[in-house]
Amino acid sequence: MTIIAVFSDIHGNLAALEAVYADAIQHGAETYWFLGDLFGPGPDVQPLWEELQAINPTIKIRGNWEDFLITTWSGKDRLSPMQKKIEAYILNHLHDPAKICAVLASWPLHQEVTVNGVQIGLSHHLPANNSGDTLSVRAEGSALSALFSGPRSNLDFAIYAHIHHPTMRYVDLSMPIQTADAFDYAKADERLVLNLGSVGLPFDKPTHRYQEWRAEYLLLEVTDDGAINPQFRRISYDLQREFKQAQAMDMPFVEDYRHNFYI
Repeated sequence: MTIIAVFSDIHGNLAALEAVYADAIQHGAETYWFLGDLFGPGPDVQPLWEELQAINPTIKIRGNWEDFLITTWSGKDRLSPMQKKIEAYILNHLHDPAKICAVLASWPLHQEVTVNGVQIGLSHHLPANNSGDTLSVRAEGSALSALFSGPRSNLDFAIYAHIHHPTMRYVDLSMPIQTADAFDYAKADERLVLNLGSVGLPFDKPTHRYQEWRAEYLLLEVTDDGAINPQFRRISYDLQREFKQAQAMDMPFVEDYRHNFYI
């Protein structure tokens, strides 16, 4: 059996990443896949980069926040004043921003991998577009089917990030060719779609009384005969440490950052 820790959307939160890494080790993870959005709007920058290097994911996907940083460094950005200030903070706290931006630019938007005969597609959002709201929790099945288009048509399942909501859904690729009133189950082509949530900035609200703040990631088990067991993990950590770090680093928009967690 192969055990993989799939994580994304750290957003400048080192304490959350450390908690995820410790939990993944405890549960026997052998391989790590990172699906993008490392920096901002949280306070941690260079130490966060060094932690990612220590984890050494075998797959690294470029998210929209990587593109924000790259375009800001190149001077070709069209970002809002608020976003520009966040990106300037990140660049000012990297030891070698030119080198790191070059590394980030080399990361692909998507990757396909086979584990024990199981074909898996990985992307931050859509395979050719790492931004937008196309695959939100409100997305129709027709939108999710884009994860299996073209050369990805033979994938067994797809994993994406970006929406900060742990999600498990199926999409039937036989629709809309088939109609609901005359559906033939023998012709169904169901594919599994997983979203791993967010390590450092979750958006989900599992109950009316509770806004999630714990670090989220996906622990994926793939057996030698191709069975899978996806486990959505939520790990507690010292969130106050991050707020104190933000104040100490004179991070821009500290109160906006705190408000993201509804604390």
